[in-house]
Amino acid sequence: MTSLALFETDLDKAGPAASSSGVPAQAEVASADALESFRATKHKSLNFGLGVDSTALALAIINDPTAFGVAKDFSDFSIVTAMTGFEFPDTISDVENHVLPLLREKGIRYTQVARAGHLESAGVQVLSDTTNPGKVFDRGQWTLMDELEANGTVPQYAGGHKCAQKFKAFAIDDLQLREAGGQTVGKLFGYNADERKRAVKANKSQAERNEKAGRQTFALDYPLLRLGWGRKDVQGYVKDRLGIDMSKSYCPVCPFSGVCSPQPDHLKRLRKYPDLAARVLRLEYLSMALNNNSSLYKDDTLFRRVTDDQNTEALGQFDARLDEEPWAVYRVQRVYTAGRRPECKTDHGDRCAKPECRDNGIKGTVYRSVKTVRTGSRTEAGTFLTTAATALNRPVEHSTDAHATGIARVRTRVRPDSKTYGTFEDFYVTAPAGVQDKARPAFAHVWAAMTDSQ
Repeated sequence: MTSLALFETDLDKAGPAASSSGVPAQAEVASADALESFRATKHKSLNFGLGVDSTALALAIINDPTAFGVAKDFSDFSIVTAMTGFEFPDTISDVENHVLPLLREKGIRYTQVARAGHLESAGVQVLSDTTNPGKVFDRGQWTLMDELEANGTVPQYAGGHKCAQKFKAFAIDDLQLREAGGQTVGKLFGYNADERKRAVKANKSQAERNEKAGRQTFALDYPLLRLGWGRKDVQGYVKDRLGIDMSKSYCPVCPFSGVCSPQPDHLKRLRKYPDLAARVLRLEYLSMALNNNSSLYKDDTLFRRVTDDQNTEALGQFDARLDEEPWAVYRVQRVYTAGRRPECKTDHGDRCAKPECRDNGIKGTVYRSVKTVRTGSRTEAGTFLTTAATALNRPVEHSTDAHATGIARVRTRVRPDSKTYGTFEDFYVTAPAGVQDKARPAFAHVWAAMTDSQ
């Protein structure tokens, strides 16, 4: 392992070390210019994600703040965490027992924030802001799972870490921009040397925000990249300093859990916390009831993985939840519009409504509407669906193709082919209650146009 003394040298003097992935650490995302830009700010902070990477960086800063451009007395520095409201308890206890005592000893300001509501207009809730922190607040008044359960969907695999942008980046950025009063805020990230792509993406997004704001809002820096420390290096450093094998922080509902933590380790944690596993299993079932293809993982279900892992406690709690909680009959309508031909984008720019420019083999925008038709017990919802099927002269489908527990639907309009667009579907389905009635803007117009034409 790389010598721990490397963390104690001035980063300007640290050479262009290579990461364990072979990527040069002294890349544009961790350049001397980035360091100088960070050091020039009056307000410096560390985005602390509670996991091993950002913990390693926090420990290194505590050990030698000036090497990282932070005042020796930490007077220009703070650590901030945005709570999604759905962390593993062992992550929280590790931080409370091993990291917070060090922050108290050094008098380092630690701020914990959370999204205050579904809309950005609800603002940010400050859970704690102190130089004497004693508790990690595991949730605010609006959590990631609140949002997912209200929408009836699992996090989307496509498009990257949108959950983190919404529940972490927004909350931290909103707070810091208001406090900075127009000044640039220096922001440190604990991306390790195996995560250079994340830093490149963050820099690109920040450049776009700066351009929109007409000024530099944040000066980003990635010290672990500059030092060339990969995952094993930071794990070793934390173990040496704290005496624990600290896990990477991530949500139990993360669709990237095979990346955030090796899949066997993730399944082991789900055995340790079967109640969390059951809640995610319930969300996945609900999501797949509204959309066959909306499993937690891109090409697999959490249900299958937990079953193969023989996690009987989690499966038992999942089954009990389905039997005990209220259910609903939902009406789901979905329009799959055809996408634009490549030549249309070239010839007609960003927008074009000409039908001849659409290709039914290309996916366009998907418009969804969900409405709660009836609520009651699981048995009552099933009885209502059967009665509705008789009235509509349609069969009840009891399908186990999408989910082994089985999903009951009555289809009134069937999409002919999942790979053909310019189509629509309409069905009733039973599932756990709680999904909010919601339709994508312009749904009614698009639905009417599509159904009238066919």
